[in-house]
Amino acid sequence: MGKPKDTGRIDLHQIFLRVQQQMLANLAASGVFEHPTACGAATEQHWIDLFNRYLPQRYRATSAFIIDADGHRSRQTDIAIYDRFYSPLFFHDDGQPHIPAESVYAVFEVKQTLTSKWIADAGRKAASVRRLRRTSAPLLSAGSLHALKAPAPILAGILSLDAIWAGPFAARITPLLHRLRPDERLDLGCSLRQCAFEVESPSSIHFSQSNEALIYFMLRLIHRLQHMGSAPAIDFAEYSRCLK
Repeated sequence: MGKPKDTGRIDLHQIFLRVQQQMLANLAASGVFEHPTACGAATEQHWIDLFNRYLPQRYRATSAFIIDADGHRSRQTDIAIYDRFYSPLFFHDDGQPHIPAESVYAVFEVKQTLTSKWIADAGRKAASVRRLRRTSAPLLSAGSLHALKAPAPILAGILSLDAIWAGPFAARITPLLHRLRPDERLDLGCSLRQCAFEVESPSSIHFSQSNEALIYFMLRLIHRLQHMGSAPAIDFAEYSRCLK
């Protein structure tokens, strides 16, 4: 039997769907853990592995605390996406890295099942990161000193396998997103068995088709990360003020 003719084309949609089906299987398997901590850790790791496999190599994902030069620390983030090349991980506390706020692009809360309680908690965690002070230093490149770069707003979101609500997903989650304060804003989210969403503004929230949740979420996340550009250069003189 001869080989099928190479048409020079691939079905991107089918490739993305296979990735989503594998992720669904992985997260469903995580749900068999009876201990909530074990279930949560397994679920987080699947999302971290997904980001580290499919995001461009300049980004890295991990569970972490976020810190600033004034010694303030965020609540623990389930997933922080940060600059892989220019981010010093200052120290680890019980295995948790502490990442400078300047290096962080996005933070995500991870749950097996989405509820109104977890959306509110994800907003509070996002606010604990966004309140940190981010420094910026001039950058020397190709022999020229470039001006200070203003840090881009940090993205935040929530990720889950399913949602607890019956009925249309968009109708249930939209008012919950509207209740969040500006510093608690969730920009992106994905509930794999429901759909994904992107918040462009309070009056502009977009939703994916139910069978394309992961595809939509990943492509919109990459698009948003691209528009953020590179993380600003850290002003390490600010961090050195802690030295006596």
